[in-house]
Amino acid sequence: MTSAASAVSETLVTVRGTVEALFFSSPRFSAGRLRTGDGQTVSFAGSLMVRAHDAVVLHGSWETHPKFGRQLKVARFEFDQQLGPAGLAHYLSSNPALKGIGPVKARRIAEAFRDDFDRVIDEEPDRVGRIAKLPRAALQLLREEWLRTRSLNASLAWMSAFELTHHQMTTLVTRYGNSVVTVLKENPYLLVREIPGFGFKRVDQVARKMGTPKEHPERIRAGVVHAVVERLEQGDCWVDYEALIGLANALLVMDVADSRDRIEATLDALIQERTLACTSLGGRFLVALPHIVEMEQDLAEVFTTKLGANRHFADAAALPSDPTDAELNPAQRRAIQLALTHNLVLVSGAAGSGKSFAIGAITKLYEQRGKRVALAAPTGKAAKRIEEVVGRPASTVHRLLGYKGKNFSRGIDDPIDADVLIVDEVSMVDIPLAWHLFRAIDFARTAVVLVGDHNQLPPVGPGNLLRDLIDRQPIPTVILDQVVRQAGVLKENSLAVLRGEVRRTVPPSDDGRSPWIVVNRFTEVLAAQKYVLELFDHVLIEQLGFDLLADVQLLTPTRKGPLGVDELNIVLQQLVQEKLWGVLVPPPRPGRRPELLKRDRVIQNRNNYELGVMNGAIGVVTEKGDKHGELTVRFDDHDVEYNAESVNELSLAYSLTIHKYQGSQIPCVVLVVHKSHAFMHHRNLFYTGVTRAQQTVIVVGDQWGMRACASKEQVERRKTFLSVLDLHSNGRRS
Repeated sequence: MTSAASAVSETLVTVRGTVEALFFSSPRFSAGRLRTGDGQTVSFAGSLMVRAHDAVVLHGSWETHPKFGRQLKVARFEFDQQLGPAGLAHYLSSNPALKGIGPVKARRIAEAFRDDFDRVIDEEPDRVGRIAKLPRAALQLLREEWLRTRSLNASLAWMSAFELTHHQMTTLVTRYGNSVVTVLKENPYLLVREIPGFGFKRVDQVARKMGTPKEHPERIRAGVVHAVVERLEQGDCWVDYEALIGLANALLVMDVADSRDRIEATLDALIQERTLACTSLGGRFLVALPHIVEMEQDLAEVFTTKLGANRHFADAAALPSDPTDAELNPAQRRAIQLALTHNLVLVSGAAGSGKSFAIGAITKLYEQRGKRVALAAPTGKAAKRIEEVVGRPASTVHRLLGYKGKNFSRGIDDPIDADVLIVDEVSMVDIPLAWHLFRAIDFARTAVVLVGDHNQLPPVGPGNLLRDLIDRQPIPTVILDQVVRQAGVLKENSLAVLRGEVRRTVPPSDDGRSPWIVVNRFTEVLAAQKYVLELFDHVLIEQLGFDLLADVQLLTPTRKGPLGVDELNIVLQQLVQEKLWGVLVPPPRPGRRPELLKRDRVIQNRNNYELGVMNGAIGVVTEKGDKHGELTVRFDDHDVEYNAESVNELSLAYSLTIHKYQGSQIPCVVLVVHKSHAFMHHRNLFYTGVTRAQQTVIVVGDQWGMRACASKEQVERRKTFLSVLDLHSNGRRS
């Protein structure tokens, strides 16, 4: 058996030298080889941005990498300006930023000024120019580069006291240059507004260490906006005015008697300058981010003004005759009729209600008339499932809209090229994505059929489009409430969860598998975790015949704790790597994420159109490259190569949150439902988890936790403008 993780020494060491070669370099990560003053070479890797020939001082600890051997894991660094004559000469002659200084001139400068060079180049630069016979431009460049490095060192040293990562410090220096320290001292909360990745809480920690007063006006301002953003991240599109003052007051904890008055005055100023928007509805004042208000208002306008007849079937008085008619139940037939007579309809139903069959029938009827059909879903997995069911190409909504980086190429001036657009899994569509989608639809040509399951979880992002459309009925809507004959025990038991039932284990069928297994005897979390490991160690493979990487997904409500995603991924990586491949994996160091190894199951955590891989895509590591951080991952039928920077977009996927896996399906789901997660439990969460399984679901936890989860309705509604705006409903539920 072999070890696949790094052995790391905790002893901090300092190494001084010149970067001789770089194997990889980016703003987040560099790996290379350093040559020290005595001629030795040292391999290094870490969160630093350096160039070849840079003179640096590296601080870190030794580690033995399984592929690259002994190297210095860099914790922090600074550019070396205490070089000595030989080091100074090498720096001057080898620095690519310094033009016109070769070895001879560099040697003259070093021998003439030696340890006094730092002062002379700053205060008497002409002396350097005369000694080396440098042109004015070359001398000016030399002085600017040296002083820039000196300033950078001073800035890095000052910022390091506030526990910023090197990447964060480099980002700040890149943005603010030599004035970074001044900016932070005057108003650290500027970072929240101007630099992505610097949230209020992180900046507030830095500001408090700097001694910024709690009642600083910029802190109040940033705190009020953060309170709105925090609610947005929880799914709410607006916050009640008075409630917002209370949220901000609890966040800021100012030691002044008039804290609420100060917050209210700041809130009013933010509204007046349009940083925040305030809308009056029914005697209430609702505060939100302006772009969210505009997006929901635009969507409300779509649902109230764009509804019309379907021009593609204007001559069709009823559902066309078709061999599949006998297979349709009344609700499915009604859904298809609406899709042919209206240009905007909604079809929703639980698992086994026949949504996919209806999508296929609508697609076929349009194609019989020579019409162009576009099929889409929010995630790649959901789109792939439509393809499998309907037998036609489907894409993600992002790809359909031509998303690149931060922009969509499709829009008002270049709408979607289709006669009908069918969007599945609409429960996952948040307000920003819905806004971009509908502004790219020309209703004069394109009819739209929205399909979803209102029993599933709302989107990760803000809003609850599907639920709002069902509740408000602005467009023709059909609820498929009849289970089709082919639903099977798994879907029937999943639907029982929506009625508050957790049915007992179903006996195995002839193939030895049961579609529904409930193991509810574990009141202790560690006992439940141990059983999960037993499932992966032998039950899933030996008794049920599943492939651990291709057929099984472990789902849990949360990331933290023994039954959370983070810890379960660590222990399952160790188990699977040893059981299947004989690789022993030590636990990761505290605070560090697990190293991704060959054959690990991984998930992509953001859209990357350069690599052609979308958020939520799950694959298997097939190769670890010769260079630091390089991986090759197989996603379905194509391979993606990652470098040391893009690999940070991946994480282990043996275990995922239920929310993260929404829209995907797999043969076997192991679902954790335990009382330790009771604060997150509700039946829609339970239902969403079990409906990810295609063949078998194994629910692991305790009896009380399962019953409580199934019995608890999700009573809290998201605060959205679509739920309160006057939609002048033209729709009708069928």
